Amino acid sequence: MTTGSEPASSEKTSGSVIANLIDKEIDNVRANASALQVRGLAVISSSGTLVTLLFGLSALSTKAQNFILPSAVKLPLYLAAAFLALAAAAGIFTNAPRRSDAIALKNLTPLIAEDRYWNAPSFYAEREVAKTRLTVLQNSRALNIQTARTLLVAILLEIAGVACVTWAVTSLVSA
Repeated sequence: MTTGSEPASSEKTSGSVIANLIDKEIDNVRANASALQVRGLAVISSSGTLVTLLFGLSALSTKAQNFILPSAVKLPLYLAAAFLALAAAAGIFTNAPRRSDAIALKNLTPLIAEDRYWNAPSFYAEREVAKTRLTVLQNSRALNIQTARTLLVAILLEIAGVACVTWAVTSLVSA
């Protein structure tokens, strides 16, 4: 016979189903974190390429005889360089080392060292493990949301940089 708080040995509880769901969600969050980092690397790469092209064009244009960069082109070029550099910096930030979502090992030592924990029925441990994994999941999701926002800022800065390059080129062509 069981009390209300512990399952009978032959009864299957929903605890394993819940724990499995939490584990799958942790896997999803980790996959999302990796995808965000890859997208951040793409922003770094494309922004760096655009800045390199921008400065290459500037260097070529200043080598031409009698070429004077029109004043109307300078501001958008400066803005483009600044926006693209900031976009790359934000992309780098998405790949900054993250705090670990691992469980502190010092918290596990008492579980092994003390008989009252080691010899307790397994459903107590399963519940505690599920609670801990849920905390890990919540922290990882919050970190992914922050990283996604940073990535969005990086993309918006890159768009602003490209718009400024377009503004500079159209100003140069129309001058």
